[in-house]
Amino acid sequence: VRISVPEFMGIEVMPALLARLREEHPAIRIELSLSNLPADLLAQEVDVAVRTVAPKQEALVARKVATIPLGLFAAHAYIERRGRLASLDDIPAHDFIGPDRNRSDLAFVARLGPDLSRDRLVLRTDSHPAQLAAARAGLGIAVSQVPVGERDPGLVRLLPDLEVALLDTWIVTHENLARVPRVRAVFDSLVASFTAALADRTNAP
Repeated sequence: VRISVPEFMGIEVMPALLARLREEHPAIRIELSLSNLPADLLAQEVDVAVRTVAPKQEALVARKVATIPLGLFAAHAYIERRGRLASLDDIPAHDFIGPDRNRSDLAFVARLGPDLSRDRLVLRTDSHPAQLAAARAGLGIAVSQVPVGERDPGLVRLLPDLEVALLDTWIVTHENLARVPRVRAVFDSLVASFTAALADRTNAP
């Protein structure tokens, strides 16, 4: 079964979900395509897709499984060196990692205020895994999916009441493929895993 997934989720989220799938269905083999561009499900380019944009084509079967908040994170080493970001007013005193040319990501940065322009970013890359890796190395503050950042003991969430954005997440397949047992098994497993992960975070003390 071929699965398309955004790059960040493919690296930071999917391995644990695929481990569960492997336990449930050991005979199924997975092909994982990491891309931030949506695969063509109508042409059956892939069997199942994880998307962060609501599908609109009528021939697709889709389940919304999560609304993932994005927050600000930095490594302990960065905080020891530069201190915590106490408020958005402190932005000029801190180093930020962010996007280079991706317009939607640059729009997220703009929401944080006029003090955080593209030119002020100490590292610019449109790769979300690279942004988080740089934050882990102590280069500065980066935006990350909150569940991923919170489970990393090397990272600290800054301004925890701040949600930079909310990322709706969908599991999608073609209606014809939804009748194929191996595809349906993968679809259902991913729906269950994403839903359970969100519930676990919501119910955490």
